[in-house]
Amino acid sequence: MPTDFATIRSAIVAKITTIDDVAECYGYDKSTLEGYPAVIVVPSDNEADYGSSTNDKVVFVFKARIYYLFKGEVEAEAAELALDMIVDQILSMFRERNILGSACDWIEPAPSVWEYEARGEAVYRTAEVSLKCVKYSTIT
Repeated sequence: MPTDFATIRSAIVAKITTIDDVAECYGYDKSTLEGYPAVIVVPSDNEADYGSSTNDKVVFVFKARIYYLFKGEVEAEAAELALDMIVDQILSMFRERNILGSACDWIEPAPSVWEYEARGEAVYRTAEVSLKCVKYSTIT
């Protein structure tokens, strides 16, 4: 059974790219971001349950990290509002049944973790949403 790992990541990136308020979305940890808010989708965890029932189950957890360039207190409110909007849209989008089509059987978005992150010379306000993707395959 192929796990479709790359297919799932590509499907997540494609869906996030459709959010009008997202400037850029990458399927890898890009060091230089082109626009803000930007989203980086990276894998964080996986598990498998083979042969325990009539289906094999593979679970992949991806992190959608949202970045907004933080230029100090003058930008604080704008950063918070931008991240609020994107987090809400990602949580709403991925609650829809079959949102990724055949890429995975179901997906569960988890609430976000908010932090500040230094990347190079810049500081970013970040929010990270976990996307738990489950793929089943019938045992033959």
